[in-house]
Amino acid sequence: MATREEIEYAIMEVLAQEKFDSTGLRARVTQCVLRITAGIKMPNGGISPPLPDLYSTAIVATSTSAAYKTIGTTYQRNLFHVANDDDDQIYPPRGGDYYSFNTFLKRAQYKDLSETGEIYMCCVKGSNLYYQGIPSSSENLLVYFYRLPVAMASSSAVPDGIPPSYALDVIKHWVLADYFGDNIGVDLKQDVKYPDKAFSKHRYYMTRFYEVMQEMIEFVGNHDAEPQFFSTDSEYAEYEL
Repeated sequence: MATREEIEYAIMEVLAQEKFDSTGLRARVTQCVLRITAGIKMPNGGISPPLPDLYSTAIVATSTSAAYKTIGTTYQRNLFHVANDDDDQIYPPRGGDYYSFNTFLKRAQYKDLSETGEIYMCCVKGSNLYYQGIPSSSENLLVYFYRLPVAMASSSAVPDGIPPSYALDVIKHWVLADYFGDNIGVDLKQDVKYPDKAFSKHRYYMTRFYEVMQEMIEFVGNHDAEPQFFSTDSEYAEYEL
């Protein structure tokens, strides 16, 4: 897999040829990795799926006085399973998923989320895990999600979570598109013969980025397809097909 140093060098080569400054390169590379792992909005309107290597778990110790606790500092996206100490799944609100907060409120007995007792449903809002009821003693909930990537702290570090065969190209194209995008409309004195170069380069590298992203999405596949449920009006609504 390409290292941080190799990725930066590949980008600087292009910028040098085009007479563009490479200031802030490392910050852009870091931002690119975060954007890709968080999910890119693709031209078809869909969001790119989680990357399998970023699958993770954490323990959330519930509060006895509040209906929520933070999921943890490594959480990034797509929480998909919650289990209690008995290994029983704590389901999302009936008729929704773990991100259906309005449905969670609708299903809660008290809208201020003050119901006490055994936890029977939970939901994510921001970086917090909400639950009803509130147990009288703290319980450990095991949550499954996709974590933040580990930062590339050294020149030999590699992009965390991104498949090796795509890492160099997908990051290079995004960073170059970002650079040229920032320079659209800027008076580039060294390039007065081609005043629209920044725009054309931005469009070119963004197109290449989406092409590589699409290939990577197809390579990764969707390993966490949502379960199918009965109609929300059915008495069996919370059971999987």
